[in-house]
Amino acid sequence: MGRAIALRARLKSIGAVVQAWDSGRAVPGGSLSPGVRRRWVGILLPGSFLMFWLLNVAVGFNSGTLGLDAHIYYHGSAAWLAGQDPWSAGAQLGDRLFSYAGLPPTTILLAPFTVLPEELFVWLWLVLSVVAAVVVVRSLQLPLAWLIYPPLLYGVLAANPHVVLLALVVAGGTGGGVLASMLKVVAIPPLIGERRWRAVGIAALAIVATVLAAPGLWVSFLHQAGAIADTIHAESGGGASAWGEPLLFVPTAVALGALAMVDVRAAGWLAVPALFPTTQYYYAMFALPVDPFMAAAMAFPWPGVPALVTIGYAIVRVTLEVRQRSRAGRRLVRQDQDSN
Repeated sequence: MGRAIALRARLKSIGAVVQAWDSGRAVPGGSLSPGVRRRWVGILLPGSFLMFWLLNVAVGFNSGTLGLDAHIYYHGSAAWLAGQDPWSAGAQLGDRLFSYAGLPPTTILLAPFTVLPEELFVWLWLVLSVVAAVVVVRSLQLPLAWLIYPPLLYGVLAANPHVVLLALVVAGGTGGGVLASMLKVVAIPPLIGERRWRAVGIAALAIVATVLAAPGLWVSFLHQAGAIADTIHAESGGGASAWGEPLLFVPTAVALGALAMVDVRAAGWLAVPALFPTTQYYYAMFALPVDPFMAAAMAFPWPGVPALVTIGYAIVRVTLEVRQRSRAGRRLVRQDQDSN
């Protein structure tokens, strides 16, 4: 008897998930019943994240990655202030050099902080990353267990600006959006998707101001942009997005275009992890504001996963939209027939 009751409860939960997807609502995770959402978003998915990190520790976690990206950004901005080429700077991890690839606005924005000792800068950025991760999780109304979401936690451990950027975009208002765009230009597509035109306009003016304030820095960057891109492409193993893979890039671009027709906000967020050149693993955290279930699927650390997940999500969303419009059309036809 008990087993039969448990089986019915499981079938009811599965049915709730299917019904939520079939309803055509924008965020499947948000349309689930509280009980189903609590189990999946609050327990089962974070449990899988914990298993991933336990496996990572068992294989051998490299403590040298702690704060690595903060070292890289510090060296880049410090080199510029010293009159050197920032894109010749980087940080060592074992016998590998990871090069600086920030754009001129990033270099200028972080330059004042290089008056601090390097280790202090790194630890302050690590603390800021932790705070930013909490802001992201709470702003998106996710359980705190999502702090161990692999792309997010990976960004925190590396002290990559991407975590702070995401917090600024989801919780920082217009000023946060502008600051995020100066920190990394990948903030602009989500801002466009969110239709935050004021932030986009001010960010554009701020970027133009950096051209006027440091033209030499921009000339140096543009002169070696191709070499910088090649270096980062090699150091990142080609990145995780569809960039550079025509057989995957084209359907991903088409899928994003189709998705933009039904949900431009989702398309804006997903454009970066799916298509941006040399995307890193932590870029998948841009899926969090769209849907937690899709973000969980993007946590698999394999090349092409963000693009494939984006294609699948776009197919589902567009199919549901077409079905919903078809049903609405049939209802109008029936109403016309009844009125006649």
